[in-house]
Amino acid sequence: MQRALSRAVRGADAVIVSDYGSGVIDASMMRKALRRAGRRKPLVFVDSRYAMLSFKGMTATTPNESEVEAQLGVTIGDNLKALERAGRMLVKKMRVETVLITRGSRGMALFQPGQRTEHIPIVGSDEVADVTGAGDTVIATFALALAAGATYREAAHLANHAGGVVVMKRGTATVSRVELAASVAAEGDAAEVFGG
Repeated sequence: MQRALSRAVRGADAVIVSDYGSGVIDASMMRKALRRAGRRKPLVFVDSRYAMLSFKGMTATTPNESEVEAQLGVTIGDNLKALERAGRMLVKKMRVETVLITRGSRGMALFQPGQRTEHIPIVGSDEVADVTGAGDTVIATFALALAAGATYREAAHLANHAGGVVVMKRGTATVSRVELAASVAAEGDAAEVFGG
């Protein structure tokens, strides 16, 4: 498994580590693969349900609020000060470039060292059909946008739109380019998404 991971990392622009606690890939395997990648290291995005804090030094993490609460032993809810402390603590403990916390109907919060926290409201309706796979959609869109040259802010807004589209569908769903563009246009969010 380590050899396959190292080969995949070596040729990638971005890598998403989805760790659901099954033990297939852990933080030490990822660090070893990155050392073997040489000078051209990919962007690494982490979604780890139970071991988020062990993935230190990666590019970004996109936990949901309940994962943050469980990892840090805090309660956030509607308390923006608690959210701020938790987001800043993750940035510091994980030594990542950014933390994007998904908050369900409360939207998202983007944390970066030395930057003000950006609170991103949900797009579309808050009457969700199914949240299955929404986190995967968010991290995939966030990673792809950053690998294509977007800023963290632009990537977060685009990921917010992608997540907003898939939660309106039943079951595990995907978002098409057309659906994503329509969501951005409908919300008048082009400046945030495309840096205009």
